[in-house]
Amino acid sequence: MSEPVGVEREAIEHDRDLAWELFEFQPHHPRIPELAMSVLARAPQFTGMIILLSMHREACGDVEEARRLLRELLGRRDRQFLGALRRLRDLEASAGDFTEAMRLGELVLREDPDADWFDHMDLAAAVAMADDPERGWTSMDGAVELAGRTAPEAYAGALGLRALHFLSTGAPPARFLVAAQQAIEADPSETTLSTALAFAYLYDYRPQEAAELLARVLREDPTDEVAQGGMIVARGFLDPIERGAGTMDDLRRAGMGEIAWRILRDKVFGAGLAEALAALDPLLPAELAASLRPPLDRDAARASGGDDKVLAWRDGQRPGSGGLWGDGRPFRLLSGAEVAALDAAIEQHPAAWPQWDAEHEYFTLLFTDDADAYLFEGAGGRLYRRGAGSDDEEIASSLTDWLWDRVAAFGGADARPGRSAVVTGRPPTDES
Repeated sequence: MSEPVGVEREAIEHDRDLAWELFEFQPHHPRIPELAMSVLARAPQFTGMIILLSMHREACGDVEEARRLLRELLGRRDRQFLGALRRLRDLEASAGDFTEAMRLGELVLREDPDADWFDHMDLAAAVAMADDPERGWTSMDGAVELAGRTAPEAYAGALGLRALHFLSTGAPPARFLVAAQQAIEADPSETTLSTALAFAYLYDYRPQEAAELLARVLREDPTDEVAQGGMIVARGFLDPIERGAGTMDDLRRAGMGEIAWRILRDKVFGAGLAEALAALDPLLPAELAASLRPPLDRDAARASGGDDKVLAWRDGQRPGSGGLWGDGRPFRLLSGAEVAALDAAIEQHPAAWPQWDAEHEYFTLLFTDDADAYLFEGAGGRLYRRGAGSDDEEIASSLTDWLWDRVAAFGGADARPGRSAVVTGRPPTDES
């Protein structure tokens, strides 16, 4: 078919441009596929419309059809090949198939040796999720350096995207802190990163800097709930020090920095204790579910001295049912009454419980092996095993993390960063 010319081409380009404009503002609009198909019927070589159709189907939740359209377009190997490859890479990353996103990202770089920093950043994010986090984070640094050399006008955006990727792929808070500082220096209006940076300052025991940053965010948006929560945590650091009731060393011993960073993670990603318990409920193996007792009411759970959220979920587990959690350990959940009785015994008869120091040590009892060992929440919210005559063993960074590990082991989706979708997608640049 010959190329359309004159008035005919103008009409086709008008419909093409209108379809893209509709997608920008209303990606679900039913006119989008009508316009795209009309363009393709008159000018089959305008295969950018197939990319648009795929994006529309993805926005409508039909990922399989979006994937099919892109794969069909790839089979043509026309001038839209690279664009289709990039869109499919982003689709697979959004769908959580990071191994496939990494493979496609590598193909993009092979097809386009002069690929820009954005392609390198997308591949790095997929590598961090699917293969090697450290290699992925190092490659993100390389993508930022490439942006600085080849696209200085995009450098601030590259810094911001790297920081967001660090956050969403579970980079250590110390690493995120440096990246977020650099991003905010380049673009002070970036409030999402400002709030996350404040929590990184708390992790680094710099509560005054955290409070100042959060105050700035709240001046711009007083309704920002994450910033509001961060300010409460920052004041929790500062108030005892200002009153002379505690020191920064006390906060470090209690692991308050770790707890603060976990608060951010749980809030931003919906990865808290309540969410883990809700995700676990439908996944419980039948024998484990049958061994768990009905929940306590909220007031009784709070009064027990145990973890009130867990006890309001299930009030302990039948004695002798340790090992049903599938983690290779013979521990069962303690009931609220058992926690209260143990706490009282430890406090009233310390000589009989020499491994516990109720006067100077923070702990919350959680599990028992029905012998002489317990799992408990200790400093920094970490989950430990303690038994008579042995050193404490760290089991998980928190009870919440241990529960998410159970969710993943039982086949559920893990909401923690590093296990969920990363930021993807570049604006289309060739819409023909």
